[in-house]
Amino acid sequence: MKIGFIGAGNMARAIATGLVNSGLAPQNISCISGDDPTAANLAKDLGANLAANREELISFGDIVLLAFKPNHLETITPEEGDFAEGKVVLSILAGRTLADLAKAFPKAANIVRVMPNTPAAIGAGVATYCFQNEPSDELKANVEKILGALGTAYQVVEEQLHIATVINGCGPAFYFRIVQLLGEIAEKHGLDKNLAMTLASETAIGSCQLFNQSDKSAQELIDAVTSPNGVTHALLQSLDRNGFPNVLEVSAQDAVDRSVELSEG
Repeated sequence: MKIGFIGAGNMARAIATGLVNSGLAPQNISCISGDDPTAANLAKDLGANLAANREELISFGDIVLLAFKPNHLETITPEEGDFAEGKVVLSILAGRTLADLAKAFPKAANIVRVMPNTPAAIGAGVATYCFQNEPSDELKANVEKILGALGTAYQVVEEQLHIATVINGCGPAFYFRIVQLLGEIAEKHGLDKNLAMTLASETAIGSCQLFNQSDKSAQELIDAVTSPNGVTHALLQSLDRNGFPNVLEVSAQDAVDRSVELSEG
């Protein structure tokens, strides 16, 4: 597998570094960026190739990975797009649909749209992705290898990416917000804010690991924590009474609506 990166920011660096660490030879990677030195730095750090221009970059590999700002997609010229003939284009451009990408790369053999998330920076990301066309086994394995450099990845159909984006794309900000709020609440009760946020984040990590490793449902695990008329029972009852499920549903719908709006331009 040979892969070329258009854009060399944090997510591209995480993918490229992960691929090298998993055994891909650095000479099988090429990169280019705009006026900033990110691509030059990435090429130097990994021993990868630095492309002179986008035509050279697109011609380089089997897979072209788009990792620049989404609103720059239209800067791809028809001539550059034609260089992707028979190649696979993998995009991590937020809000840019398969149709948008196909317009820029009409001769690509296949296009993959990916929604990663920020924990990818430490190899703990969760990505969702979809294909333009039914992929070969080899392509699917290569995509899983690329995204495996970021953490875990799950295939969906494009229509599901809106709600998937809310869960895995926006999710980190949601959990950070919960940790932040719990820290602020605890501080009002006399507990050090930083300690409270550490307790909250480590409890979340442990609880999610338990959920992933257990054969019990979420409700069964909730029940295992909850004693009748106990503290947890009071907390859960208050969340329901004060409309937490509805707030979460409305907020998710607002985010889905915004995702749809962005994808429609």
